Amino acid sequence: MSSLEFATEEAVSPLGEEWKAMTFPSYRHLPALVGTGAADAQGVRPVARCARLDGRPIGFALADLPRPDREYAELCSVFVVEDCRNRGLATALIGGLEADLARRGVPFLNVVYMTGKPSIAALERVLAKRGFTPPTLRTIAVRFTPEEPPRTDWYGKARLPPDCTIFPWKELLPEEREALKRSQAESGWIHPELEPWKFDETFDELSSLGLRRAGEVVGWVINHRLAPDLVRFTVGYVRQDMSKLGASFPLWVASVERLRGTGVTCTFVTPAHFKSMNRFVLRRCAPFFSFCGETRGSYKDLGVLPR
Repeated sequence: MSSLEFATEEAVSPLGEEWKAMTFPSYRHLPALVGTGAADAQGVRPVARCARLDGRPIGFALADLPRPDREYAELCSVFVVEDCRNRGLATALIGGLEADLARRGVPFLNVVYMTGKPSIAALERVLAKRGFTPPTLRTIAVRFTPEEPPRTDWYGKARLPPDCTIFPWKELLPEEREALKRSQAESGWIHPELEPWKFDETFDELSSLGLRRAGEVVGWVINHRLAPDLVRFTVGYVRQDMSKLGASFPLWVASVERLRGTGVTCTFVTPAHFKSMNRFVLRRCAPFFSFCGETRGSYKDLGVLPR
């Protein structure tokens, strides 16, 4: 089959069950919303491009329309059945989707994706053909079981500095929370992306921990249970003077130890601009963990003039 023997079409009405398997599990409710203008619980308003051969679905591209807080659309997924790959169909699907979005006045199409799969090289070739910007690193992501970190060279060496104690984050006192906020307002010692009160409205009580030195809170690891068997290490931080004393390591170790034997899988993501943390993950964690990959981002200007 050559690339001239198929055509793609914009989906203008809800799509049936046969399209669900052509996107990621977290998006499989979206084909039923295509053409309705409705959004799901997370605010996703889907648009889609489809390809059929003799009535059989062979290709599918899905995007999320702009939202009040962003002007661009997000490419959610693109999929081509195995026997129709390497014939330009993915390129045609994305090209058709670009045209559909441009007609709606959408100025940009953005895409963020995770490396570590054989299909990523093909995706990046397609994006290059369609004129997307060269991919840039967004985050480093890892996945591991609590039984894997003890294999690293730093795990068994973690020792608490003098006058430090580790405590369950659920036992943080209200006056300690207020003291943290006051000290942050006065000196700005916490990176704004790592302020603990932004993440602890709900958290995993088993593995979320704090660090005190001489009665003062100087660090935390706050985690979230995304599923019964999946825990995300969401945010961790230790005051700079304590980090220089190696206080981060025993805090992380204590958190992991609380999860050992529970049957969970753990994950965490570090943004690209936390360079020292990313170096640590790549050099001293990734060789021992189940998975380590990058999220990369790219976008295309769809040539829509500002309104």
